[in-house]
Amino acid sequence: MRPSPRSLLPALALAGALASCATLPSEGDEGSLPNADAGPFREIAGEELGNSRTAPHVMADDERFVRDASVVDLDGDPSTLAAAGFFAASLQPEDVTPDPVAPPNAIVRYDAADGRSFERSSATVLAPELPWEGGTVASPSALLVRGEIWLYYAAAGGIGLARSADGIAFAREPAPVLAPLDPGADGGWERGAIPTSPGVVRLPDGSLRMFYEVAGDAGASFLGEARSDDGLVWERIGGGPALAPAPTTAGAPEGEGEPFDSVAVADPAPVLAVSATGRPLLRVYYAGRDSAGQSAIGLAARLGHDGALQRAVAPVFGAASTLSPRAPAVVVYPGFSLLFVTQAAGTRDGQGYPVVAAGVAPADAALPPPAP
Repeated sequence: MRPSPRSLLPALALAGALASCATLPSEGDEGSLPNADAGPFREIAGEELGNSRTAPHVMADDERFVRDASVVDLDGDPSTLAAAGFFAASLQPEDVTPDPVAPPNAIVRYDAADGRSFERSSATVLAPELPWEGGTVASPSALLVRGEIWLYYAAAGGIGLARSADGIAFAREPAPVLAPLDPGADGGWERGAIPTSPGVVRLPDGSLRMFYEVAGDAGASFLGEARSDDGLVWERIGGGPALAPAPTTAGAPEGEGEPFDSVAVADPAPVLAVSATGRPLLRVYYAGRDSAGQSAIGLAARLGHDGALQRAVAPVFGAASTLSPRAPAVVVYPGFSLLFVTQAAGTRDGQGYPVVAAGVAPADAALPPPAP
């Protein structure tokens, strides 16, 4: 019998040890994890948002349920703020009652001149067309690659890729670029589960690295990792998860000792950074979920672009929230970072609906004036 992903946890001793350690591997004084520009994040304030957005929500739509942000610095210059936000959405006919739990069937683009105050008008850039997509496109991960916007997304049959010169008209690949493995042959720890929720980053050498979510048993989920030279052909890395749920402290009193990410780690969002001593860092933000079903945003990182991820002890956002933030996206600017998360806000006909909220790090950062 092939072991379940949950049974792999004892074998992943490094991941468990890192849950109690918040420092990176020693190289002089690397500082702690998280640090000022990596988190924790505070909620964005009303005076920091424009376009009649109500803080901390940069996106709230109880008709199309826009969520799961991926935000791209349009010119690749972090000193300028103009950005494009790509979001999953549910587009329904006017005579159909909007359903907040329906699978998203579109990816839409909203622009923000200041990087966070998204305009009220949008463009639909992707809708399901191919049989393998199964009527859904979701979890966008957009990035600049040689002057184009590459948009990775989750669908029913795996992870797809669409590319665009202008960020509006996208041409998609005919098949998923990361599909489930055959569980009887090469499935390994993934056991044939469909990869979803891609988070893609381009490394300085031009290659790409993808983190993705894999479902396990009993509501568990894990993060896998893959590499690619061209963004089309991907090779999975390692014989187990890149990040697994954190184990509960043995012998702890009931109700204590359970990490915020004890059941699931999901929605990876990788970000490149540089350590205090000038070494490259790869940070991976993610949504962690506990046995009560509550989620918060966590952070794992490693020195360099390869090797084991080290988990921060505490969440960087949502530790005391009942709104269960998930689907993080982080954009780094000089002097501050912006975090975008999907969380619950309000109800409609007794059902919760998703909104996108924003956070800022460090807590004392002074943001440039918002868009009107």
